[in-house]
Amino acid sequence: MKQNARKKVQAALCSETNARRIIEGKLMASEDSNAQCVWIATTVNNINVIEGVSRREYTDNWRKKQSAEDVEWSKSILRQAAQSWKRGDLLTKEQVGSVYHYNSKAEYYTAPFINGGGKPMVSQSAKSVLEQFDLGDTVFHPLTLMDSTENHLTTSERYYFLNVCNKRPMGNYDVLGPEGDIRSPLNNIGNGICYLPRSNQESKLVVIPVALDGPDIWLDPKVPNLLFLSDRLVSGLKDAQMDRGWGLVRCPVGRL
Repeated sequence: MKQNARKKVQAALCSETNARRIIEGKLMASEDSNAQCVWIATTVNNINVIEGVSRREYTDNWRKKQSAEDVEWSKSILRQAAQSWKRGDLLTKEQVGSVYHYNSKAEYYTAPFINGGGKPMVSQSAKSVLEQFDLGDTVFHPLTLMDSTENHLTTSERYYFLNVCNKRPMGNYDVLGPEGDIRSPLNNIGNGICYLPRSNQESKLVVIPVALDGPDIWLDPKVPNLLFLSDRLVSGLKDAQMDRGWGLVRCPVGRL
């Protein structure tokens, strides 16, 4: 009898302890949610969600109609553009291009953010929301998305190349992997050492407090393929239901 009573007491204590842990866990989560943070748009870094968007100058059909000199010129421009936007440089019209082939489904694909072959593209609706915030030197380059025959448009609204030209430091680069680690190497890209982050690792990043000073969207040239957004900007996108497609991951702010 005494053993049964003792077991009941222990069970009650265990239940109370578990309940307390659950409450404490919820409180900690609540506190974390109120802590300073930024957001990372991971879509550009995730090759699994790249949409079937191709710039006209990449296609064989276009190149067949051009002279050899024009084809070589276009290849040079494409290489420049690939490096420049990741460094946060302002692109020229030639580097951006104007016509992109996008063979969407019969119904229009209307995600506010599209990863167009590794390039960030936003819809007119998303652009209107973004423009309500401090975008610094960000530039929207208008694009035309058409089918591969260029006979009809394949989006219901205009899309823009999102050329973010605000540059700020990120933080704990080392979490992305040491130099020589084939899974996350450091590469010499565009005359500088750049960290190449792995997908699904972004939640381990920590942004240093100084990164909060400035426009609401920026990038770090040392971390290509990641866009950083302020908490207030993300709240605005969510309130307007324009956060789909960005692949947003919450990133804490702290000192290293």
